[in-house]
Amino acid sequence: MQYVTIADIVTMAKFDTALNLPVICIDSAKEHSKASLDACFAAGAADYIKKPFDSKEIIARVNYHYEQLSKLREYKLRVDKLANLATIDQLSKSTSKMHMQAILRHQINYFNRYKTDTTLIYLSLLNINKLIGTFGLEKGEKVISQFAKVLKASIRESDVLARWAGSDFIILLTNTSVSASEFIAKKLKTELSNVEVMKGIKPDLAFGITSFTEDDDVKEVIERAKYALSEAKKQTYGKIHIAT
Repeated sequence: MQYVTIADIVTMAKFDTALNLPVICIDSAKEHSKASLDACFAAGAADYIKKPFDSKEIIARVNYHYEQLSKLREYKLRVDKLANLATIDQLSKSTSKMHMQAILRHQINYFNRYKTDTTLIYLSLLNINKLIGTFGLEKGEKVISQFAKVLKASIRESDVLARWAGSDFIILLTNTSVSASEFIAKKLKTELSNVEVMKGIKPDLAFGITSFTEDDDVKEVIERAKYALSEAKKQTYGKIHIAT
C-alpha cells in the first residue's frame, strides 16, 4: 500500500503504479479542498483521507484495498490460465485446435493479399489405436505427448504445429512451396520413424500435403489436407500424398 500526501501530487502528473499497488492520498490541511480531492483522483489515487484522522477508519480502508488487490490478482491469474488453456493443447503442449483455426484464418487472408507460398502438412500417428488397445489409454496419451515433443523439436522455428484430433497433427508452413513441403515431410518421416515412442515400438506415420489456393477458407484447406492424408494411408511405402 502506498501513502501519498497532498504535497506530493504537486510534482506528479500521475502516481507510479508500476507495482500495481493502490495509492491512498492523505490530506493534512486544516480545511478540506475540493481541488485537492480532484487532483488526487486525477493522479490515480484509489482513496482519499482527510483530517480528522481516525486510526480504525485508516486500518479499515487499508484492509479493504488490500482485499480488492488480492481479488484482482487472483482474477488475473485465472484469466491468464484460461487464455493459456485456449491457445495450448494440454496433452501435446503444441498449439490448440481452436487457436490454430484462428491462425489459419489470418494466414489465408495474408495469402489472398500477398500470394506467398503457404502449405499445410496433415500427419497422423497410425499405430496409436493398436497401442491404446494393447497398453491402455494412459499409455497411449503418453505416446502422443512424447511424439509431439519430438515432432516439435524436428520442425522449423517458423512452422506452427497443432494437435488437430487424437494423434493427428497439422503443421502450417509459410513461405514454403509444395515441393519444399514434400521434402520436409520426407525428412520428418525418416527422423520420426526411427524414434522409439515406447520400448521396441516406433511410429507408423502418414503425411497429407496441400497448398493454399485463392479464395480458400479454413474448412476447404483442412478437407483437402485430410483427403491427401487418406490417400497417403493407402500406400504401402512412402505414405506421403499431395492434394492440389
